[in-house]
Amino acid sequence: MARQPMSTHARLSMPRRVGFGFGDFGFNIYYTGLNLFLLYYYTDVLGIRPALGGLIFAIPLVWDAVTDPVMGVIASRTQTRFGSYRPYILFGAVPLAVSFVAMFAAPLIFPGAVLASAIITHLLFRTCYTIVSIPYSALSAKMTQDSGERGALAGVRMIFATLGGLFTVFMTLPLAAHLGGGDMKLGFLFVSIVYSILATGIFYTTFATTVEQGGLGQPKHVSWSELVHLLSRNRALLILISAVVIGAVGGNIFSKALVYYVKYASGLNLSVTTALVILTASVSVGVPIWMVVSRYLPKKTVWMAGAGIAISSQCILFLLSIPSVYGFLTVIAMLGIGNAAFYVTFWSMLPDTVEYGEFRSGLRDEGLVFGLNQLALKAATGIGIGILGFLLELIGFTANQDQSQTTIDGIRTISILIPILCGILSVTLISLYPISKPLHARLVTAIDWRNSRRDQT
Repeated sequence: MARQPMSTHARLSMPRRVGFGFGDFGFNIYYTGLNLFLLYYYTDVLGIRPALGGLIFAIPLVWDAVTDPVMGVIASRTQTRFGSYRPYILFGAVPLAVSFVAMFAAPLIFPGAVLASAIITHLLFRTCYTIVSIPYSALSAKMTQDSGERGALAGVRMIFATLGGLFTVFMTLPLAAHLGGGDMKLGFLFVSIVYSILATGIFYTTFATTVEQGGLGQPKHVSWSELVHLLSRNRALLILISAVVIGAVGGNIFSKALVYYVKYASGLNLSVTTALVILTASVSVGVPIWMVVSRYLPKKTVWMAGAGIAISSQCILFLLSIPSVYGFLTVIAMLGIGNAAFYVTFWSMLPDTVEYGEFRSGLRDEGLVFGLNQLALKAATGIGIGILGFLLELIGFTANQDQSQTTIDGIRTISILIPILCGILSVTLISLYPISKPLHARLVTAIDWRNSRRDQT
């Protein structure tokens, strides 16, 4: 579908919403597989030391710091008959799939250089992921300027994201065991091939069913100093990204450490897959609930309410000994429902910062905004997993062995107390977020008026 003009406030059709949101199912096949299982794959399948496994996640942060904002700027300045962002979804889907498979194939192809091959292929995957995911995220700012419609887009996107995460959590370990015939190295490789084929088909569907507005102008070719000025004037974006980094560091530590907590420290007759499925499924249940709530409450209020539920659930896990599997899973479900508020609100708050920055600086560059956001999310992942790997090493964790009581206590502290502290700090920051739905509507009107005056002169 070629790019075509449409009203910046027109209601998006359901096929457009679903087509856009469906893309995040594909991204979460990759992202959930990467975040929840890759460190486990490195430590428990390949036998890499936890600190080195965490280092593999941390090293690409330096590379991401360059590629993510640069990719955002490049994408926003791309002009084709397909638009600015959709071509990257179309042409980047296959390289992304190949790079994902390479992460699991390279250690088998080069058994004498497992660590080097893991680092190189991880860097390759992160680069390909940047090329596709940043344009996809920025696409929401080009589909509509209406804050309410963006909220609906974010909600549909998060429904598919959580479904993709649930699918990956439920299928990965059992499918790896089945396809590998007991050899988990081969099993993870075959799973990566299946997931890559599925994700590629999903991205093609997203490309075919979305369209970019023709009514929004292309960003001007401005200098890097002007881009820095744009960011310095965008207080809303800086607050949002800061809250996201801190909150997501805690969230990543919890979700990755949950594998180790259930396996080694919980003392419960509970499989890792069951715990992860309940956590992800509860997010899926929470998303439509918070979508309805967000119609009546400000976005940051919804964020803070959900965070309150999540933090309270983590406090219960940390302070109380829960001897029952059902009691443990109930608390995990409460945590997931609370976390769902973040996913609904964040992805509708981020596009609104584009107009906030445009009004205050006179410059518009949604690609840069979403590129920096992608960097923030990756930084949170890398920092969280890097900290987790280092701390597991520090407390004496050894994979696939019974752990000492000191190590078990350390796993509990790492997986629960650190995320609680990060969550509290994140909520404190987001309370300062300045954009409301009425304010955003006034900003859009003012920008339209200013642009029309400029065109007349």
